[in-house]
Amino acid sequence: MKNITYHKSGITPNQRASLMGQRGCVLWFTGLSGSGKSTVACETEKLLYAAGIKTFLLDGDNLRFGLNSDLGFSEEDRNENIRRIAETSALMAQAGLTVLVSAISPKEDQRENARKIISSFAAFVEIFVDAPLDVCAKRDPKGLYKKAFEGQIKEFTGVSSPYEAPPYPDIRLKTDEMTVEECAKKVFEYHNFLQSAGHVAKVMVNTAVEAGKRILEIYNKGFSVEYKSDNSPLTDADKTADRYINETLAKSFPDFARLSEETADSGDRLENDFCFIIDPLDGTKEFVSKNGEFTVNIGLVHCGRAIAGAVYIPVTGDIYYSFTGRGAFAAKAESLENIFDEKDRIFVSDKTDKITFMCSRSFLDEKTKALTEKYKDKIEKTVQCGSSIKGCFIAAGKADCYYRFADTYEWDTCAMQSVAECAGGIFLQGDLTPMRYNRKDPLNAKGFLIVNAKENIWTI
Repeated sequence: MKNITYHKSGITPNQRASLMGQRGCVLWFTGLSGSGKSTVACETEKLLYAAGIKTFLLDGDNLRFGLNSDLGFSEEDRNENIRRIAETSALMAQAGLTVLVSAISPKEDQRENARKIISSFAAFVEIFVDAPLDVCAKRDPKGLYKKAFEGQIKEFTGVSSPYEAPPYPDIRLKTDEMTVEECAKKVFEYHNFLQSAGHVAKVMVNTAVEAGKRILEIYNKGFSVEYKSDNSPLTDADKTADRYINETLAKSFPDFARLSEETADSGDRLENDFCFIIDPLDGTKEFVSKNGEFTVNIGLVHCGRAIAGAVYIPVTGDIYYSFTGRGAFAAKAESLENIFDEKDRIFVSDKTDKITFMCSRSFLDEKTKALTEKYKDKIEKTVQCGSSIKGCFIAAGKADCYYRFADTYEWDTCAMQSVAECAGGIFLQGDLTPMRYNRKDPLNAKGFLIVNAKENIWTI
């Protein structure tokens, strides 16, 4: 891309949203032919229109009459088809529209690339219109399955070409069990939630900051230390913050589940699409040693995906927070005036050489030492730090990599993951699969990595 410079608009996203009266969003319907994508998308658009939401529907078949009329059905052309739809959707969402996309988009990497293209500008909602192949073939509204089974259509998705079902969609619609109206209502309600992101983020931020103030009071006046069954420390600060956060979130969002390190888990959360993942005091060892490197972590999960996070550092007063489709932000809590203020937005660095490598202060193991030795020519500086601060530093471009090989729990990573990903970073489990949340077992047993760029995904 030589001799090309990206020209930024003089109108900020917040200004555009204020004028439009809404925030841009992309609702991406994926599924087999005949699953009901277009039908549900059309019904959803009617609900949105009736609610005064400005929308536009991009149907995959319709786009092949114009924008994508030069493309066939080879793998290369199919990838380009989805890329063009994603780029078009991103532009329309930047303008403030809610864009509904109905496209088979059969491959997971196609959809993840669409998410990457869109999520810098707007929320990307992957909606899996889930109907079994036999049901789709029986419906066969266009007569295509009959032709495919007879061999008249080559590379037909679901018959002679694979469909990679989303393992963790933002919304799953079982159209063989739900009515069209029920499906549309579910999408409509989630869209409404996304439009309330400012309120949700503000509550999360304020709750984390207030919990942090309570922690500081105990930190400054002295405290006793207990030890849990796993020999990890527990203080009055952990208990006080946990109680305050749970009470506040329960009052503000009574329909959302909660999973917290210091509260007994009933398991009821598994039936809820929304769940707050809470670590009331991340880095209790750092708290006890009084080095100041501890945080309050509040993450929010929807259908297994971390969609929002708030990480507060009580000693410095720094708050890092994020929300899907809005970005990641950092500010001094005492001077924070507006949620999602563009001047506070943060991004990961673009460094792939002379990088700053973060290490855990409490868990520096042999695998980490081996990794840093193997890639020492790429590492300019190694910094040890406690708690979720490491991930926040990567999100803000102050560091570039962090690898954790030992076990952690959902509450250790959820808020930090959201902040890092919304800043453009990559967060994966140690086996390079996505990290998902609100699982039956909250143990993160595969380790994880946070990097600023795919080039910094390393192996020992």
